[in-house]
Amino acid sequence: MDSVVEKMEELPIIKIVDAAAYERRVVDAVLIFQDLIDSHLSDPDPDDIGFTLSLSQQMEIVKEEITSFHTATDQICSIRYSNFASSDYNTDNQQQNLLVGFDDQIRALKQLIFDPNSYDLVISVVGMTGIGKTSLVKQVYNDPLVIKEFETRLFLHIGPHYTRWKDIMLRVLNELGVAIPLDKLDKLGRDYLQKQLLETLSCQKYLIVLDDVWTDTDFPKDTKGSLIIIISQIQRSYDYFYRDKFIILPFLNDDDSWKLLHQTAFSNREEKCSRELEKIGKKIAKNCEGLPAAIIQVGENLRGKSFEEWKTLSEKEDPLVITRYDDTPLSKALFFSYMMVLQYVKPFFLYMGVFPKHYGISRSKLIKLWVSEGFLDTYLKIEETAGNYFDQLIRHNVVLREKHTSVTIYRFKNCRLHFTFRSLCVNEAKSEKFFHILKKYSDCTPENIRMQQRLCVHNNVVLALTQVHEWMESVPNARSLLCFGPKQQYPVLLPLCFRLLKVLDALAIRFYEFPHQLLALLHLTYLSITCDRDLPNFISTLWNLEVLIFTRHHNIKLSNNGPVYLPKDIWNMHKLRQLYCKGFDLPPPPDGSHLENLLTVSGVSVHSCTVQVLSRIPNLKRIAVQIESAHDSTETFNSFGHFASVYESFESFKFVVVNPNLSSQIVRSVPNFSINIRKISLSGCGLPWENMEVIASLPNLIVLKLRWYAFCGPLWKTTGQFPRLEFLLLEDLDIENLEFDIVRHCYKLKNILNQFEYTKLLEVDDCSPSFMKKMREWGSVVGAEVKIRSSITDL
Repeated sequence: MDSVVEKMEELPIIKIVDAAAYERRVVDAVLIFQDLIDSHLSDPDPDDIGFTLSLSQQMEIVKEEITSFHTATDQICSIRYSNFASSDYNTDNQQQNLLVGFDDQIRALKQLIFDPNSYDLVISVVGMTGIGKTSLVKQVYNDPLVIKEFETRLFLHIGPHYTRWKDIMLRVLNELGVAIPLDKLDKLGRDYLQKQLLETLSCQKYLIVLDDVWTDTDFPKDTKGSLIIIISQIQRSYDYFYRDKFIILPFLNDDDSWKLLHQTAFSNREEKCSRELEKIGKKIAKNCEGLPAAIIQVGENLRGKSFEEWKTLSEKEDPLVITRYDDTPLSKALFFSYMMVLQYVKPFFLYMGVFPKHYGISRSKLIKLWVSEGFLDTYLKIEETAGNYFDQLIRHNVVLREKHTSVTIYRFKNCRLHFTFRSLCVNEAKSEKFFHILKKYSDCTPENIRMQQRLCVHNNVVLALTQVHEWMESVPNARSLLCFGPKQQYPVLLPLCFRLLKVLDALAIRFYEFPHQLLALLHLTYLSITCDRDLPNFISTLWNLEVLIFTRHHNIKLSNNGPVYLPKDIWNMHKLRQLYCKGFDLPPPPDGSHLENLLTVSGVSVHSCTVQVLSRIPNLKRIAVQIESAHDSTETFNSFGHFASVYESFESFKFVVVNPNLSSQIVRSVPNFSINIRKISLSGCGLPWENMEVIASLPNLIVLKLRWYAFCGPLWKTTGQFPRLEFLLLEDLDIENLEFDIVRHCYKLKNILNQFEYTKLLEVDDCSPSFMKKMREWGSVVGAEVKIRSSITDL
């Protein structure tokens, strides 16, 4: 199978499409082979001669399919293809005369072009496919003032065949008339090419536009007024360090979306749009989610259509269906963007389609699912590698960024899929038997779900239908069951007939009792479940489990009750890496028991944080502790005094007191943290600001979040420590004077100290109007980006 993956990675993009069908046959054969093995492991019979025979026969089929794949791909590679024309995957021709809503971006690009103090050669214009990058740059490129400013202008279409920076540089030099000896092409290095470019650009003032660039570029800096504009779907690594030299095109707002749709659908000015049709049209435009190419495509489809046809489209979940077989410019462009994703990253991208539309996809949840699905080989930094793939998809603009992490602005905490890419994901996944979505009765028929690897339930009500249960029993080899529909107040019977199931996410499904049928699913690596009762005593029967998320529908804890412990059998789950169990605690471990692979524990109280417990989790990296009631609020940080001695490389600590008593100090002291801790989040502790000195001295602390009475008092006076702090959040505190990065709901705040002169980003949410006004003025003085949001007044 490795040889197939390597071959697919070596193929040019234009030939991968033809080879994909042969790859699919190999994958299907391997899946059947794997099902045979896993079925045997679920119900082993050492005398089963039929199993041995079936396995041998299927192995021969796998070998034959691999041989056929290599024969077919060799033939495909021998065929000479003409280069892609840009029109095959570019929506520019469709958008050329319909540029709406980008006045600010056009103005910003012109400011960068005419900036007299700029010595940078490169400006980047990036964004999702179909958003109008090329159209916008062409409009600026053809502006009379721009034409007058530059002695020579070049507009070069680069395209996907230029996968190396060196080849792009040679193309540019060739267009500029610089002859490079053929015998030196292979020996030319970066310095030589940059020198040639600098010498050429120094002769006169050039404007060079490189359109449709698919790789990182490395151009020199000072060029005496010449400029290169790079148009790309991919955000280059260079852009993160020079954020003021690139423009990310945003999606259109609702008003501009309707304006563009109206222009497209009613191209004949004599046509009238009634108020009723306008209301429906605005809904359709909104459903296009601000993507100009989608709005234009929908407008063209609606041209000359009746009121009823407009109304029918407005009631559909998506205004367009995107597949690889569509012949529209938008579908071609989207599919091409998908094909440009690296071959080994494609499954990670496709998997994002399992979530419902508009679903805010959590980075941490997605990575847990990727790892549990087996997309990566198990090794020490598997989560970090998965996180890199997540960031790569965002940089390629096939996944939309939502919120950056507190650790760095270059990584993102949440993301989502634009409806166009989600539509493509869902249709590609269904045809490849990668996953199938169950939302209505007709989705659940045997012809739709047969041979699907993953079933994704987006409407949990369908699980109440007996016929649906019978149909789902016809796919016993499904590997994942993901229930992402709205949470159910009352229990719904969940079919658990999938003996090879690896991933079960049923957090939205309510169980009165733990379904004991689950204990027969020995291949489970991920279990997320809501249950009103405790875990069973023999939970370690699920010995492959790596992620366990266990919550109650109503988590009510009486003040006179002690801790509620998980069963002692939890200590026998040696593959467990992530444990989330709100309202439960880890019991004292039996002699000799260790959870050596456990990295994260969340939802426990201080009763899980004794030396006896923590010393048996030697590789713990992250812990989130929550005190639920007034009874538990007498607990202090004393239990954490041994943290530094137990963990040298501890990363993240979170402590939350729910409904704290604001009239008394709840926590007496700060834990003795490891010097390597990187992130601390506190809420409801009521600590005096004097105790902050312990935290301020931590040499590797990057993120500090203080919420809801974490510290109390009007003044935080520090001596300028925090040697590596990059992110500070203060929310719902009674502080009046401080130094900060992000402040929310601190209504008493009047002033700040002046030690944060290197702050690049300042966010202020719902503080006093006078303070927010002062912060805007402060940001303009020190050159920081200031984001101010207020529910009281518009500042």
